[in-house]
This record gives sequence, structure tokens and C-alpha cells, in this order.
Amino acid sequence: MSDEQLIPVDCKKRQMEFINLPWKIYADDSTWVPPLKIAVKELLSPKHPFWEEAYQKSWLLERDGEMVGRIMAVVNHVHNRTYDEKCGFFGFFEAADQLAALELLSCAESFLLAEGMESMRGPCNPSTNYEIGTLVKGHSDPPQIMMTYNPARYGEWIESFGTGKIMDLLAYHLPLNVPMSPLIVRIAQRAERSNSVSYRCAVKSNWDSEVDKMMEIYNSAWEKNWGFIPVSAKEFRHIANDLKSVVDPELVIFAMMDGQEVGFIVTLPDYHQVFAKIPNGKLLPFGIFKLLRAKKYINRVRVITMGIKQEYRATGLAPLLYQRAHQAVVKKGYKEVEMSWILEENLAMIKPLEMMGATPYKRYRLYEKRIG
Repeated sequence: MSDEQLIPVDCKKRQMEFINLPWKIYADDSTWVPPLKIAVKELLSPKHPFWEEAYQKSWLLERDGEMVGRIMAVVNHVHNRTYDEKCGFFGFFEAADQLAALELLSCAESFLLAEGMESMRGPCNPSTNYEIGTLVKGHSDPPQIMMTYNPARYGEWIESFGTGKIMDLLAYHLPLNVPMSPLIVRIAQRAERSNSVSYRCAVKSNWDSEVDKMMEIYNSAWEKNWGFIPVSAKEFRHIANDLKSVVDPELVIFAMMDGQEVGFIVTLPDYHQVFAKIPNGKLLPFGIFKLLRAKKYINRVRVITMGIKQEYRATGLAPLLYQRAHQAVVKKGYKEVEMSWILEENLAMIKPLEMMGATPYKRYRLYEKRIG
């Protein structure tokens, strides 16, 4: 009989074991892209703005002297205030086998139940404003920047714990060697003429002000979407500043109407193509040089977010912004683009994407279980 124990992550040594575990789980999986350890460590730090309105408990699972899994349970006060519910979350889930998966999920469930939660949802790392979902379709392609990846068996293991699907998230793929759909071009031109729309790219030297404009649009645009959690100014700025080093300002495009910014779209070069060249996840001492050398070989991008203020939704800005972003990435020589993630029920976003010729090629699933 194996010797198995759950170990709370309650010191720096355990935290590093928690961060390092994926390197063991994915040792033989060439599709996995190692994250930058410094970024994971920062997100887990109590000083990160997210934790001002949330708290967590994390565990490692040790079996016969070896770590075989990890999990985090999260109570997010902002989510529960927004939706007037008692929903806890699990995330940062990794397991070597089904037995480990069930043990870890049971541990998270017990903690959340003791904290007064009535349901458990996930995976969220640690909320819907970060990396979320279990990949259930599209395992042959490496994940793009800020998207999750996991073995195909994870979905089966999570479902075997008694959870059910609550929402799927889609990633759309569009090759850039074909011209923009004539229909989208006509729709965009008509909307542009009738609404007097103008555009501008972000100014990186004025980044803080640009971020504030994006935050205002983002919170307006997303507030009625399933799972949306309002982002505080402090947290939004923190996320944006983390991205500043990888942002190309020419791929951050604002739509202007009535003398103000009313929509935006952000496209990031897929730095996961670079991170794959840094297998230990460390920038120092040599990772930074690998990053700089590999940067010029990035050939794909990801549209990470797009937002249009609620009162301007009916103006046709979505295809306009897609068209502008498409023109910008083609001009820069990129070969393909991913648009993700998109709620499976968000037809207002999906229809113009499919008219452009984009196809859904990855699917991520969020699960929920009643526990109270």
C-alpha cells in the first residue's frame, strides 16, 4: 500500500515545489510550454492585487516520497458579491493519475465547504481574469500566450469527481495567407461611414493613461458576460504593466467615436514560441538571451481581448476592429492568429469571426459541482 499525504503549501520551500511540479507532470509532453517561474511566483504572492479581495489554500500531494499533484482552493469575494452566491473555485490543478486527481479535488471541496461555499467551480488560475479552463479539444497544438494546456485525460478525471460542465470557452484560428472576407470588409466600410469612426494605436510612452481607457471600456463591455468579475483599477493596472514588456503598441488599437475611445482590441505576439526555448522557466542567467534571440522568430499572434462600450455595441464596431487588427498583423508579417478565449454562447463575437473564415480549433471547459 502506498504512503500518501496532502501537504499544505505554507512556506517558501513548498511554494517552489508547487511552482515546479508541472515540469514533472509534463516531462514527456513536447506540446506543453513551460511558464516563466517568476510570473507564476508573482501571481501567487500575497502582495498581488488579486488577493486583496480573495484568499486561497494550496496543497501538494506526496506519494511514496514523490510529488504527484497540486491544487489551489480560492474564495473570491468580488465574484460572490457580484453574483450574490457562495461559489468557491479550484485551480492550478495538476495530477499524475486519476487517484491523485480525486484526492486533490476532494481536498479542495472540503476546504471550500468548511468556508461556507455551496458550489465549486474551475479550473480558474485563480479567476476568470486569468488563465482558466480545462483543454478538452485541440491538444496537438502548443498553447498560445496566457492560455492553459493539460493532458486530455484531465477532463475525464474532473468529471469522474461528480462535476459537470458549466461553460465552454473557444479558441478560433485564422490563417493570414488568405485575404479578409469581402463580406466583413463591406460591413466594416458601411459601419465606418455611417458612424464616423476613427482609429489610433496605443502610445506606449503614455501607457498608464492608455490602460485607464482600456479598463473603462473593458468593465463596460464585459459586465453582462457570463462569469465576468469586475477588475479593480489596481489589479487591472498590475496586469497591464505585466504585459507592457510584450505588447506591440501598433497591435493595441482604439476605436474612436464622439471624440472618445469607445472600443479597443489587443493582439499579442505569441511569446510562448519563445518560452518554449527556455525549458527551465528561468530568465536568468541565460534565459533572457534565448528570449531575445528567439523573439524574431515569432510568427503567430493572439487576440487576447476586445471590448466595446455597451452603448456602442449596435454600431458594427466588432467587425471594424477585427478588420483593423487583421490589417496590422498581416502588415507585420505574422502567419496566423488565434482569437481566444470566447464564450461558446457569445454569438455577437463568433459570427463575425466565422464570416472572416476563422474556425474553432480548441475548446476549454469549466466545471462546477454543488457542495453545500
